Amino acid sequence: MNTPRDSLSGTLHAWRVAPTADPNFRQVVWQRIGKQAGDTWPTYLRAHIVACSMAAAVAISAAAATGSALAHSQARADREAIVVTYLVDLDPRAQAVLKP
Repeated sequence: MNTPRDSLSGTLHAWRVAPTADPNFRQVVWQRIGKQAGDTWPTYLRAHIVACSMAAAVAISAAAATGSALAHSQARADREAIVVTYLVDLDPRAQAVLKP
């Protein structure tokens, strides 16, 4: 019994591809490589302005968020140190409990 699977398997097994050789293939490849090698940084930026703008926006946003979080953390730590120092200066007996 010849099932569709056997038919497909036999067809794929017998299938051969014989592409024609392009005599100018190597020359065309080197022309494309040479064309891309001549691009300068401003040319690349102009060609990819949207992607570069988005990358810059993401980097600036990430830096701003990180800087803000670090600043808040540092301000909180500084405030706690100032409060402890102030309380120790007011009551030297509290120095045993609160350490600046």
